[in-house]
Amino acid sequence: MKMTFIKNFLLFTVLLLGAACSKNYLDRKPSDLITGKEVFNNIENAEKFVNVIYDNLPNIFKPASPWMLSSATDETNQAADNSVSYPDAGNFNTGAMSPSNFPLADQWSGFYAKIRACNIFLGNFELVPEDVNYPERRNRLRGEALTLRAFYYFELMIRWGGVPLILKEENPFENPDNIFYKRNTIDEVTASILKDLQEAENLLPLTYAERPANWGRVSKMVVLALRSRILLFYASPLFNPASDRNRWTQAALAGKVALDSALSNGYTLHSNYGEIFTQYLNREVIWSRPAPGAYRDGGIDQEMNPRGSNGYGNINPLQELVDDYEMKQTGLSIKDAASGYNPQKPYEGRDARFYATILYPGATWKGRTLDPNGADVPRSGQISANYWPRKFLLESVNLFTNTGAADRKWVLIRTAELYLNYAEALNEAGAATVESRNALNAVRRRVGMPDYNGSAQDGLREAIRHERRIELALEDHRFWDVRRWKIAAVTDNKDVHGVAVSGSGNTTYTYPVLEKRVFDAGKNYWLPIPQAEIDKVSGRNPEFKQNPGW
Repeated sequence: MKMTFIKNFLLFTVLLLGAACSKNYLDRKPSDLITGKEVFNNIENAEKFVNVIYDNLPNIFKPASPWMLSSATDETNQAADNSVSYPDAGNFNTGAMSPSNFPLADQWSGFYAKIRACNIFLGNFELVPEDVNYPERRNRLRGEALTLRAFYYFELMIRWGGVPLILKEENPFENPDNIFYKRNTIDEVTASILKDLQEAENLLPLTYAERPANWGRVSKMVVLALRSRILLFYASPLFNPASDRNRWTQAALAGKVALDSALSNGYTLHSNYGEIFTQYLNREVIWSRPAPGAYRDGGIDQEMNPRGSNGYGNINPLQELVDDYEMKQTGLSIKDAASGYNPQKPYEGRDARFYATILYPGATWKGRTLDPNGADVPRSGQISANYWPRKFLLESVNLFTNTGAADRKWVLIRTAELYLNYAEALNEAGAATVESRNALNAVRRRVGMPDYNGSAQDGLREAIRHERRIELALEDHRFWDVRRWKIAAVTDNKDVHGVAVSGSGNTTYTYPVLEKRVFDAGKNYWLPIPQAEIDKVSGRNPEFKQNPGW
C-alpha cells in the first residue's frame, strides 16, 4: 500500500496543531521545516504528537460513525428525508456497495495514517528525553503509541480481515518497492496486535487515579480490556473457521484477568444504568472520549430528540430492538405466552433498560407526552420508526433556547462488556457453566432482571447474545457482533419495522415495514478493499487481492 505522507510535513503539521512553537522556531525563515530530532527531543512536543494519534478513535456522529453502523444492522433506522435511510447506511442495507463506493472506505487510509504516526513516534522514541518531574511519562507515551497501533490494526482487521502489517516508518521516495505490501493473515495481524499490547502493558499505569488530567488516555486497564475484546473476536466463528476451542479458552483467561482487575480497581457496575452515558466521569467506564456538543447539526441532542422537542428525529430505534426487551417480572421474551406481555399496552412492564434506552409513543419526555401524530410527527418525506433514543440524552437540554447541556462522552469500553466477554468465552470454551452464568446474571441483576438459570451451552449462548444486544444497545457493538458470530445473514437480511399509533384512549398499534434489508453472506461479512488501493498495489504485487465476492 502506498503511503503519501512526507515525514517532515507531518511533524510540522502536528506542531502547528499542538501550538508547540518555540522562540527558535519563530525566529526562522518561513522555508525551514522542523526536524524529527527537534520534535522528539522535547517531551512536551512528543506528547502533543501522540495526542493527535487519538483523533481517529470511534466517536458519536463522526463520518462513518457508530450511528451509521447502528442503522446498518437491526438496531436503528436513520430517518432521512425522501429515502428509507441515509445513503451510507442505505448502502449496507440495500446492497448498493462496490469497492469504489462504500461506507467506511476512508477508514482504510485514516487508520493507516494513525498507524504511520505510531511508527514515526516509536522509530524516534530514543530521542525522547525523560521528564524529571514525571519519571514515568516517557515510557507511558511509548505504551500509548503501542496500544493505539494495536487498536487501529484491530479496527482494520474487523473490517477487512487480513491486512498489510506495517510496523516501521517507510519513506516511499527512498524505498518505493517497499510500499507494495502483501496482505498478512488474520493470525499474523492478531499476533502483532497482542505483541504490542504485551509490551504496552508493562509501560502504562494501571489507571490514572493519581493523575486525573490524563483521563481518556490508554492505561494498563484499557490494555487488559482490549485484550479481552480482541481475543473474543479471534475466537469467534468469522475469525476462527476451524473452531479452535483453545482460542475460547485464551479469551476466557484474558476476560477473567480484565474483569478481576477492573473490579479490584473500582470499575463497578453503576447502580443507575442511564447515568453511565450522561455523566462525564463514571466508575463503570474504563475508556471513553469526549462527545460532541448538544446543539445544531451533529449535536447529540439535536440529531436524536423528537421533533416536538425541536430535535431532528433522525435516529430511530427499530421495532425489532424494542421487541427484544424482555418483561421485567418474568424475564421472558414478549413472544412467550407466559411472559405477561399485553399487546394493547406494549410498553408496560419491560426491562428497565428499555426505558433508559428508548423513547416511545406515549412516554413522558421534558414534561410532555410524545405523540408521533402530533408534535412529533415526522417531516414531510421523512420515514420514521416513531421511536427515538433515550440513551446519551439529557432531559435538561432545551433545544429551543440552546440551554441546559452538559459535557458527555462516547463510551469505548465499560465494565459490563467485560462481564459479557468473560461469560461468552467461558461458555464457548465448554466449561465453567455456573461461572459463565454468574457473570451474565451480574449484568442482569444490576437492572433488576431475573436470573437466567439454564445450563445447556446452546441456551446460555443465546442468553449471552441477547444480553449483549440489550445491555450494549446503540453503543457500536451490534454491527460487529452479528458479523463475528456469522448471524448477520439472518439479522440483517429481512424486513425491518416501526410503529404506527392510532386512536385515543383505545389505542391501536400497527407495525409497518420501513425497509427490506439485504445481506449477501458470500461477501458482506468483510468490507471490500477500496478500489484505489487495489489499483495502486495489485499491479506490482499480485498477492494483494480483493476480498471474496467483491
